[in-house]
Amino acid sequence: MPKLIDHDERDREIGEAAWRVLAREGLAALSVRNVAEEAGIATASLRRAYPTQDALRVACLRRVFEHVQRRLDALHAARRPHDDPVEFAARCLRELLPLDHERRVEAGVWLTLGSLALTDDGVRAAYDEAHALLRGACAALLALARTSTTTEGRADVVVTPDAARLHALVDGLTLHLVHAPADADATWAVDVLTAEVRRLAATSST
Repeated sequence: MPKLIDHDERDREIGEAAWRVLAREGLAALSVRNVAEEAGIATASLRRAYPTQDALRVACLRRVFEHVQRRLDALHAARRPHDDPVEFAARCLRELLPLDHERRVEAGVWLTLGSLALTDDGVRAAYDEAHALLRGACAALLALARTSTTTEGRADVVVTPDAARLHALVDGLTLHLVHAPADADATWAVDVLTAEVRRLAATSST
């Protein structure tokens, strides 16, 4: 009987292989052939799933948000009714910062492929989609920090100027941290982000 292919597992393996190639050798090496070799699968097999370099790049970019979303979902699942909403929001936002190896790789992929959005329409669409999701997450978490009830699942979360500034702060901290040595102390960035969440939570929405 033919072996059934676990497509989710295969996609995960391809995505991880692509990230390793990108982190180790840079954007120029991110080709279908190199990723297939890294993943240990036939080039033709990978090409059926990702027929072009653009398709592979877009998949890598979207996988960044999938990783982030998985961690945020885990935090929400573990949230207890008496958890302080401000501290919980800050904890979730810290998941967006490159504070360990996994998140440094994610940030490197995000920044490297994000640079292509300036000239590549296909990558631009995926980048804009992920960018909007991250901005929406910042808006929802800020709204949560300002209330005692969860905003999870609400469709009326508005991206206020405060939420946009919070998103910009996360982006700026990410850029600083990903370019710093891997063993550099990142406590300052956590403190800056946490203090800003607390400050914004104590102010009225603008």
